[in-house]
Amino acid sequence: MSRKRPKILLTNGDPNGIGPEIILKIFSQGSIANKFNLKVAGSKKILDHYSSLLNLPEIDQNSITEIPLPGNFKINPGKINKLAGKFSGDSVRKTAELCMKNEYDAMVTLPVSKEAFNLGGYNFPGHTEMLAKVTASNDTVMILHSDKFSVALVTGHIAVKEVSRRLTENLLFSKILTANNSLVKDFGINHPKIAVLSLNPHAGDGGLIGKEEINVINPLIEKMNSAGFNIRGPYSSDGYFAGKTYTKFDITIALYHDQGLIPFKMISFERGVNFTAGLNIIRTSPDHGTGFDIAGIGKANPSSTISAIKLAAKLAERKSGKLSR
Repeated sequence: MSRKRPKILLTNGDPNGIGPEIILKIFSQGSIANKFNLKVAGSKKILDHYSSLLNLPEIDQNSITEIPLPGNFKINPGKINKLAGKFSGDSVRKTAELCMKNEYDAMVTLPVSKEAFNLGGYNFPGHTEMLAKVTASNDTVMILHSDKFSVALVTGHIAVKEVSRRLTENLLFSKILTANNSLVKDFGINHPKIAVLSLNPHAGDGGLIGKEEINVINPLIEKMNSAGFNIRGPYSSDGYFAGKTYTKFDITIALYHDQGLIPFKMISFERGVNFTAGLNIIRTSPDHGTGFDIAGIGKANPSSTISAIKLAAKLAERKSGKLSR
């Protein structure tokens, strides 16, 4: 008897971005859509528009969970629009709700415009924060994962000037613990090797150019290692990445968004996956944005979304006990 295929629901993404094109390209590869039992929480009208525009095969209505379009909405590739933001937010919310009801095993989110998202009434910095609320998940962490490098973010979509103020021992502990537990539970890695980056250049140079390493990061690493964790650092980012020290660890803990995302995209772009650890559902996404500059011209690359689908399926199978550690 063949193994039951994971049921995965894709969100539509911003209808003015490259999400619909990526969805069409993935569904045109029947082996992928069928292997992973894919459906889309989106709009047949939007998908048919891009199908005609880009000469890509249409998606059957049975593969679409229809999300109503806001009144007066018009597709305008490459443009930020509040109605597009509302529709993309509605798609995310409905997809998460269906996963919470166990109608689907996992969700994969296509890119949204954070500006349009907020204009459309979804007042969140991004997917991660919205999904944490919709799924009533208390401790979450954004993990960027690839076969070459994985990184978790302590702070996400906040201004750089806020990072130092937000960096408390409790926050750092929560994020490291959630990342560690996810590696064990979701990825089957026993006793993960974890590296923590410094906030300041040269890890603060003994406090000469910042006290966060002395006051927060070092003491927490010592406490967690005393409790049985396997954590090293803090490492100064420049030497850490230049020397490829990241290859010695299962995951790297970055303290702010660009500290982790810049090296990740340089190392793993178009193959990397965004995974939200600690959610009460499984959610992955590609590691790129809406691609407004190439929307509607047929140049969108589905590779990262395909990687996100594969990871979502793998996590769903492990959760169901069908995949061994």
